[in-house]
Amino acid sequence: MMAWLALGLECVVMMTLELIPVKGAMSRWILAGGIVLLMILFPVAGVLPHLYERVMYAAPVRVIYQELVLATGLGLTGILSKDGSPVSSTLLMLTLAGGVVAVSANSWLVLFLGIETLNIGLYGLVGHTSRQRTGDEALVKFFILGSVFTAFEVAGIALIGGSQGTLQILASRVPNPALIAGLCLMLAALLFKMGSFPFHLWAPDTYEGSPWQATTVIATLPKIVAGSVIIRLVATGTFVVIPHLKEVLEIVALGTMVIGALGAWRQPRLKRMLAYAAISQVGFVILPLSSGHIGAAGVYLVSYTLGSIAVFSSAQALAGQDNPTRLDLVGALATKSRGAAVALILALAGFAGFPLTVGMAAKLYSVEAVMREPAIIWLGAVLVTGFTFFYYFRWIFPFFAAGDMKIPKAPGFGVLAISQISALLIVVLGIWSYPMIWLTQNLTL
Repeated sequence: MMAWLALGLECVVMMTLELIPVKGAMSRWILAGGIVLLMILFPVAGVLPHLYERVMYAAPVRVIYQELVLATGLGLTGILSKDGSPVSSTLLMLTLAGGVVAVSANSWLVLFLGIETLNIGLYGLVGHTSRQRTGDEALVKFFILGSVFTAFEVAGIALIGGSQGTLQILASRVPNPALIAGLCLMLAALLFKMGSFPFHLWAPDTYEGSPWQATTVIATLPKIVAGSVIIRLVATGTFVVIPHLKEVLEIVALGTMVIGALGAWRQPRLKRMLAYAAISQVGFVILPLSSGHIGAAGVYLVSYTLGSIAVFSSAQALAGQDNPTRLDLVGALATKSRGAAVALILALAGFAGFPLTVGMAAKLYSVEAVMREPAIIWLGAVLVTGFTFFYYFRWIFPFFAAGDMKIPKAPGFGVLAISQISALLIVVLGIWSYPMIWLTQNLTL
């Protein structure tokens, strides 16, 4: 229980720092230290008394997802502006707290509270870091569509609770129209948070309009939390009463991969291309769930998290606050920002599934999980993977060309360090993939 008390205390500490004259850099270090402490406490002191198991339960696998959320938050502390106010750190901590609660929830009501706490932090972060009209427009679109799917969650929880007689998350046994409708609404809300087809339309505009710091958070934390929750609900049989669930997940996965890949191909600017690329990546998380292989889904979620932090942090370090085109990146390897350029090349190669990157191992596990399904399923995933090589390398090629790229403001130490570390891990885990193999075999509920 000590871990949960520490989580609440960390939120209070971060809010208190806003009331005293503390520099943004100091608040980031305090936030990072608190997250490290939480990562130590949750595996050893994260179990709540038996009385609370109806609302919050920390099974060993949920601890893995708790650690994934916290580790992502630790990486995200590095992308916050070194000149920013402590408010950004507080909002990130609020987002983290909501994510940890959501992945640990054993009650639909607690799951709702966790997701909405995460949303509040995201809305605040986008609005606080916005300095242009495009950022305000991105916030309005994100907020309005997010509110619509919040209504879906409320309606879904009401239908589920009314039909089951309890708000505890249980394996579905006796199907009835109200229960099926409620579970469909919850699944739609979670797919929206992941930015998957057919609920992906908010992502490109929100990514492009938000500052790089907010974009990085949006591209990682909500998708990790929603993905973890979907994996658990599918694995425990909660969604089993949804008619043709297997076919639904296959269509969503393939649609997400295809729409994301086609959208990324035709985008002229880096941030919008990365938005569609992230959509395509989400499809590989959903794909193994159609065959019930949660290990492969969990592995790809870990790979996606690492790749997203690498690609967005290195892009921010290379481009500053700009949103460059491919031509703007010509000659990037010949500038003083060559470290960020190398990190971005490795991150994009990992997204593409290039050999000796963790992305290739994760894609192999994801496709292998559906090899016994109709050929159109796994063959579609393979063809999409091959197609992504074209547009990823369309963006990588200008880095090697001769040119005089304009060097933006020198990136902060934090964002540069995070981009280098995450890019290095992409290669290390691609060469030494034992941790991924272990996760695939042991990630069961």
